[in-house]
Amino acid sequence: MSGGGEAARVYLAAIRREAERVLGLLDREEFSPTFGCMDRTFWAWKFTDFPAARFQEGLCFLAFLHSTAFEGNPHHRHPRLLRWIAGGFDFWARIQRRSGDFDEAYPFERSLAATAFTTFYLGEAWELLDGALPPDSGARFRTAVARAAGWLCRNDETHGFLSNHLAAAAAALRHAHRITGEERFAKRSDFFLDRVLSHQSPEGWYEEYGGADPGYQTHGSFYLARLLEMSGEARLAGSLARSFEFLAHFVHPDRSLGGEYASRNTKTYYPAAFERMADRDPRAAWIASEMLPAVEGRSAAGLGSVDAFNTFPLLNNYVSAYLAAARRSERPASTGPSPEPAWIHFPAAGILKVRKRRYDAVVGLAKGGVVQVFDRERGKLVFSSCGYVGRRLDGSTISSQWPDPGRRVDLAGDEVRIEGRFFRVSRPVMSPMRFLAFRLFATTVGRLPALARWLKKVLVRTLIYRSREVDLRLSRQIRFGEGGLEIRDRLVGGPGLMIRDLAEMETFTTIHMGSARYFVPGELACAREPEGLGAVDPSTLDGGATRTRRVDLDADPGGP
Repeated sequence: MSGGGEAARVYLAAIRREAERVLGLLDREEFSPTFGCMDRTFWAWKFTDFPAARFQEGLCFLAFLHSTAFEGNPHHRHPRLLRWIAGGFDFWARIQRRSGDFDEAYPFERSLAATAFTTFYLGEAWELLDGALPPDSGARFRTAVARAAGWLCRNDETHGFLSNHLAAAAAALRHAHRITGEERFAKRSDFFLDRVLSHQSPEGWYEEYGGADPGYQTHGSFYLARLLEMSGEARLAGSLARSFEFLAHFVHPDRSLGGEYASRNTKTYYPAAFERMADRDPRAAWIASEMLPAVEGRSAAGLGSVDAFNTFPLLNNYVSAYLAAARRSERPASTGPSPEPAWIHFPAAGILKVRKRRYDAVVGLAKGGVVQVFDRERGKLVFSSCGYVGRRLDGSTISSQWPDPGRRVDLAGDEVRIEGRFFRVSRPVMSPMRFLAFRLFATTVGRLPALARWLKKVLVRTLIYRSREVDLRLSRQIRFGEGGLEIRDRLVGGPGLMIRDLAEMETFTTIHMGSARYFVPGELACAREPEGLGAVDPSTLDGGATRTRRVDLDADPGGP
């Protein structure tokens, strides 16, 4: 087990690599009309028509550089850096709408996410600076925080249930309460917390668009851990303990986490919740210790693989993890899941984990039988089947991998059977005319709050929730042996299916999620493709096609 000093070293090394890049994202020219803006695509490249507020979250990282002394930090208490940070605070206040909200994805979005996350992270920056912000900037910031918190008091997220957004809103309102002293902000924080906890499954997971997603849960748990620190809300400790109990099952032997078997397909690992709770919860301490090599070796999606939209949340999370780890000289006692062979079924989440002598297998039951197999002896992913994807003659895409909690699932002995239909998959992208029409609506009638909420619901329904069944069925039977497993599929299509091609694929996703599909090394790690993985002859589907694949770990020579 790594000591606290080792953990702090790993986080600090990752943080140091990003300092110059983050400073380069900030408009540092004090006479520039966009001085303090951290959306470089807007102020430098001028490729977009509005500054996305969430890039201002980078001010938390810059506040850390200014306030924290560590070896090789030339930015500590540098007066010019403080002026730049003040400019960033002022820019955040300038782009705030009079009603108190901010935009993330498009103009006049009135985004709860942008309002909550930026208020939270600038609140964190405010605490790190500890009164160093110039008085004028500080006064403008307090006014903007009160407006943002007031908007959060009057508004909620209605297009879907995203626990990480609501947890951030609760934590942001606690910051607002500490900064302004207004009790109504603390009460509204409790409102959002109540909503998150009321949607926590008895299995331990927090709801994200109707399902469980370990990657997102590492993120959302951080805001709840900070909220526990700020508010002392006793019930949060028990909620987080259940969260960590669930998450520990999805720390894979190759130090990856999450994947296509979960609701949103994310594989990102945010360490701060576990570092901050490690002294209080042995399961959190275990996750932090087990996943520390992922921060250094990048086996999970992290700073080495995410794009600009997740860089600041992840980087700020590393900062928070570092500050927690640096306070300790040793890692606290930890407890992980039992190493004994077991079947661990989460029926509400639609996920099955099977632990055998040689391997761990995770099956996305609600995702049509997505299965991933990890060799514990070698610490690597050795087999992955994300299901089938194909195209019909009309060009439309279909797949067996679709979140459907209504699938029939039978578990008996060492065998599981999953049955269900294929669904049409929509993967729209913008075209110039589509983008022009979208912007025209958003900047005219879409400026009205009611229509802005309607537009968000339409977008989410189109990109995430809309499902259309296809007359093609898959029955997947998986038998788990001690040294490997067998997968037997039966594909049966109805008349007139008209499929051009169909294949079983190792890695793919079917639903919109910007935070998914970041590269992790496990995608290239499989030693060999089992015979039969790949193309299916569409002409056989009318009468039914049967396919069998075997994964024999004892016979596997080891591969690359």
